[in-house]
Amino acid sequence: MSRKFQDLTPMLSPKSIAIVGASERHGSAGRLVLENLHFLGYTGEIYAVNPKNESVLGHPCYKDLESIGKPVDMVAILLGAKNVLPILQSMKKLGIPAAWALASGFSESGPEGEVLQKEIAAYVKENNLLLLGPNCIGILNMLDHSATYSVAINPKIRPGNVSVVMQSGAILMGLANSARFGVRYLISCGNQAALEVSDFIGYLAEDEQTKVIVTFIEGIPDTKKFVDALRAAYKAGKPVLLVKVGRSEAAQRAVQAHTGSLAGSDTVLDAVLNREGAIRVNSLDELVETTELFLNCPLPENDGVGLISLSGGQIGLVSDLSQGLGLNFPQFSEEAIAELRQVLPAFTTISNPLDAWGTGDLEKMYPACAEITAAQKNIGIIAMSRDTPIGVAPREIEQSMRIAEVAAEIKEKTGKGVFLFSNFSGSFEPTVESYLREHNIPYLQGTQEAVHALQAFENYATKRRTPADLVEKSPISPEKLAQHKKRFSDNSSPLTEIESRELLAAYGIRGPKEIVAPTAEKAVQAANDIGYPVVLKILSPDIQHKTECDGVKVNLKNAEEVSSAFSQIFESAKNYNPKAHLEGVLVQEMITSDAVEVILGVVHDPDYGPVVVYGSGGILVEILKDSVLSVPPISKREAQRMISQTKGIKLLQGFRGSKKSDVNALTDAIVNISHLAQDFADEIAALDINPLMVLPEGKGVCAVDALIERKK
Repeated sequence: MSRKFQDLTPMLSPKSIAIVGASERHGSAGRLVLENLHFLGYTGEIYAVNPKNESVLGHPCYKDLESIGKPVDMVAILLGAKNVLPILQSMKKLGIPAAWALASGFSESGPEGEVLQKEIAAYVKENNLLLLGPNCIGILNMLDHSATYSVAINPKIRPGNVSVVMQSGAILMGLANSARFGVRYLISCGNQAALEVSDFIGYLAEDEQTKVIVTFIEGIPDTKKFVDALRAAYKAGKPVLLVKVGRSEAAQRAVQAHTGSLAGSDTVLDAVLNREGAIRVNSLDELVETTELFLNCPLPENDGVGLISLSGGQIGLVSDLSQGLGLNFPQFSEEAIAELRQVLPAFTTISNPLDAWGTGDLEKMYPACAEITAAQKNIGIIAMSRDTPIGVAPREIEQSMRIAEVAAEIKEKTGKGVFLFSNFSGSFEPTVESYLREHNIPYLQGTQEAVHALQAFENYATKRRTPADLVEKSPISPEKLAQHKKRFSDNSSPLTEIESRELLAAYGIRGPKEIVAPTAEKAVQAANDIGYPVVLKILSPDIQHKTECDGVKVNLKNAEEVSSAFSQIFESAKNYNPKAHLEGVLVQEMITSDAVEVILGVVHDPDYGPVVVYGSGGILVEILKDSVLSVPPISKREAQRMISQTKGIKLLQGFRGSKKSDVNALTDAIVNISHLAQDFADEIAALDINPLMVLPEGKGVCAVDALIERKK
């Protein structure tokens, strides 16, 4: 059942506003809020509250909220931190539902402020009040002409369909002042003492006037609510574009298993965002350009991009910047190539991206090239390059206007998305900008920003075009699951390698043939039964990481080597941990050399729950950082995507004459481990299969070494 988000209408679209701390002092928040309401032409009731004044900017002043004597939807609290709680208490008595607290001096200021913030948060929750902030600049509602907003409004900002919700007031101001697109809401959340960014995303998902949701996040107090909000927005067809600070976080999750070192919290967040269809961008410039594209461009019916340029050098730059982004620039059909040869000089290379400079006759060549490109069935969106900053010569404006007109004609004729982009970030030539805005054609600034915006747009469009993944049924029977659950509840000691492998086998991931041997003689007998070569591993509940104590010997070819290895392993283990209880060794078959090593595991993230980690095995995962994460449940298609994203895919496909690996079995193993991760989310802190050997096609996979860490 989906989460029902709070109704924020009294806060976001108030019919009456009380301004506690109203003032005529220039530059004060108490004056700015009133001036903003006047500027917007707010038609609701405005109540100025200040016991020291009889009136403020033409509004009669009330000494307190109780003196108003009329219904109030929203209170702007423009007083110091210690005055916030008393105002909230008055609101409760009067039945006022919503408030915004501007003041700083709460959790951001130290221990005393933290106590104060917890106090107001508890009061708001207990009394079902809506509170924005504290430590934020408020709300601007451009479509309803209302605001509880403490920053002077840029006269160029216009109404539109982008809703912005950010923790940082300064960044919100910067975005507002850029005036790049029309705005529905600007919402500054500050410390999120009560209402979080997630509450607003969830509400905006149901807002008919919001088409795109833009956010800047510093912290996510309730990750489950955050995921529910993203899910609601995606279901409503509203893209969520976000910048989330924290990529540089050095601390990793505190688990001992090897996979734990591959799963930092920020990496896990990326996996969650990918699953929920939210779009994370790298910078504020990218955020603006991506918003412009999402707002004014229809989602393409296929992933083909047609790019028209005026420079071979720019095409080279686009190619470099597109490296690894997965953008598809399909080549022209033979018919299109023939048509382009009729338009462009013989020396022009006909390819996509296309250099349409020709002889410099842009009014003739560029439009023809764009129209031929747009007619290609395997191209869903057309990108047109053109720089037109303020102050260019009239002739440049004429050429740019012709290109803009062609873009509008193509959009009208084909219904396909068309956008213009410049090489450099900067200002727009007003005539061209006005025309493009009139025809809802995006004009992006900067080649890199445009390329990254295009990648985000294509990824989102692909996800929406693709039917929802069907997740395979769990391979474990209810009876077997109950048995293994009981083993966890009955025994609190760490799982041995044998027990770990038994659990994996229940999910279809087999291990090698193996026999426990308490003595050297038994080890030799076990090796004879299994067949040489074999592997010996120390068996002790007190030693989890066997390689650290030199407790593993491989490729033992005869009885003499097995007997000698047994003695060496026991001696090393005793030196490593004299108090360890040594039960013997585990004798295993040696997996053939034509297998490919990978790593597969599970980490329990404290915020988002179980996460599946897949990567190249051996030293590749350490040297190349060649791993990828995903959040259960994982479908076959998602498992295939994980495999294809690693550099180790080349080894699995057969590298330099080696046999192709059983990728189908590896895919099944990833799917099955995701079921295990969900089933034992409350019991397992980390699971590490390192290595998982991927055998040649048709022979499956084998979990050679397995470690499961229980939750403490």
